[in-house]
Amino acid sequence: MADRLLLSVDIGSTYTKAGLFLADGEDLRLVGRAARPTTVDDLGLGFAEVRSAALAGRPGVRPEDVPVYWSSSARGGLKIAAVGLTPDLTLSVARMAAASAGGKVVRAFSYELADDDLAGLRAVDPDIILFTGGTDGGNTRVILHNAARLAEAALPAVILYAGNGKVRDRVVDILRGRDVVTAANVMPEVNVIDIEPARDVIRRVFLERIVDGKGLSSVVAATGGGPLPTPLAVFELVRTIGERVPDWEDFALIDMGGATTDFYSHTEAFHGGDSVLLRGLREPKLKRTVEGDLGLRISAEALVRSEAAFLEARLAADGSDLDDLRRYAADVSRATEFLPAADRGRRLDATLAAACVRAASLRHAGVLQRVFTPQGGFQVQRGKDLRRVARLVGSGGYLSGAADSALLLEACAPGADDPDTRHLVPEAPACYADAEYLIPLVGNLATDFPAAAARAAVAGLRPLSSRAN
Repeated sequence: MADRLLLSVDIGSTYTKAGLFLADGEDLRLVGRAARPTTVDDLGLGFAEVRSAALAGRPGVRPEDVPVYWSSSARGGLKIAAVGLTPDLTLSVARMAAASAGGKVVRAFSYELADDDLAGLRAVDPDIILFTGGTDGGNTRVILHNAARLAEAALPAVILYAGNGKVRDRVVDILRGRDVVTAANVMPEVNVIDIEPARDVIRRVFLERIVDGKGLSSVVAATGGGPLPTPLAVFELVRTIGERVPDWEDFALIDMGGATTDFYSHTEAFHGGDSVLLRGLREPKLKRTVEGDLGLRISAEALVRSEAAFLEARLAADGSDLDDLRRYAADVSRATEFLPAADRGRRLDATLAAACVRAASLRHAGVLQRVFTPQGGFQVQRGKDLRRVARLVGSGGYLSGAADSALLLEACAPGADDPDTRHLVPEAPACYADAEYLIPLVGNLATDFPAAAARAAVAGLRPLSSRAN
């Protein structure tokens, strides 16, 4: 890798960040950075500001001579509604495809679409409807019914059909006049997953739609290329770290923000054994989930509602009550850039953050359940086993500043009181903070410089010690 400068920019909902890297031999070295509040009315202005600031210490370097790699989540990410046949098979695969492409599944529907389902689709106003169902040569009745209902609904979303290939032409014909694209079936055979073609189409739609308005077309013109979805950049970085950095094959990353908490894991999903049966799909080694009700600011009120039982118990132990937290969540959800200066606000933020980490881990992880039959007892696993995760990384504004491992270790908390049910969360991982918040910036470089990006990302992490007693 010849020595040269590379600029990486991430346009987020709150801040636009830039990192200037020197490709030095086989390594990437950070040599400059800048950050500015995102200019929401014209995202191109903030991009131009951080580009100039990052290059300010390089006299004689022309901006147009420095390649730019950029990502964006400034419009809230790509909203995807999943329509599938059954929740435990094709609909699960549709969610995997959406999450791995950097999208956010805002609603999911199974079986035959009814009038209230169409009303739900209109309410969430998705960018893409990921329409799946049936193995190749399998069910057709429900698929053709749902195609007719989607045609009737006349929604503005792109409809991506990635279901039973035997009726693909009929589905396209039924949806004639709508914005329709197709990809190979996400599950061509029972328990056989093929999400890569759908991922490629989702990314293409992102590129087409994200640059529409708010000044991003000027960034495309200035850089000569379109953005990655920020979650996709991080997803590919997690892949390269797991594949290329020694002793990092089994790790997880939690990226917690004001609106969502993303959980990424790189570890084998199922380890088997004579007494363990896997029910449902075997999940991929690399997995992302995104939780839209887990966030410290925009989603704070939704977080208090969804995790009320945990929060009430945690607050009672601290001598506080849930009503106080509800008032705080309502305030910060309206003032999303608020940073507490007083101890009360810091304590409440820490409580909200603990709920985000714990809930994201429990939702990402699978479950092991003891089942008894006349032939004896055995265990059934559903979902992904995270017990071999040896390293856990915290990123995002709040987790990047963690003082010790206590907050990240909330991801290891058991989630069930039932002695016959066990959540397969990490057991005793070493914890790290993305202290310089470089993960999204290095992620932009992971496709073209995978080994160097993986090393740079790990080198920038700060090990977290256990909390002192």
